[in-house]
Amino acid sequence: MGFFDTYGQPAAIKADKKLETGEMLANGIDQQEKLLNDEEVLNAKGETIRSWFRDGRFMPTIGIFGLFDGKGHQFKKGNEKDMLSAFKKAYEAGEFDSFIKVVDKKRSENTAKLLEARKKIGTTSKKLK
Repeated sequence: MGFFDTYGQPAAIKADKKLETGEMLANGIDQQEKLLNDEEVLNAKGETIRSWFRDGRFMPTIGIFGLFDGKGHQFKKGNEKDMLSAFKKAYEAGEFDSFIKVVDKKRSENTAKLLEARKKIGTTSKKLK
């Protein structure tokens, strides 16, 4: 029996769907809950993700962007689970929709900048040949 008989014909591989900004936040909340339950959570590079609770401040992020534009909330040690639970309920109720829209715009602008930079790199490499 040949390879194609066993594994079939090759098929086009589609790129993974990029998450929407709100989906990223929901995923981040899930990851933070795992961290607070002493589970190891790794990023795509295999590194442990950072807690949103550090240095006495709660600073939720969506990708590389802070949800509250670099601002945070103070919290008392031992209150992290309650605070994250309240945060999750507020997210589900739509309280952060305006903040998510701001981050979504920043993500779009950042993507556009990256694409433009890649175009310039492509132009530069052609000139070097």
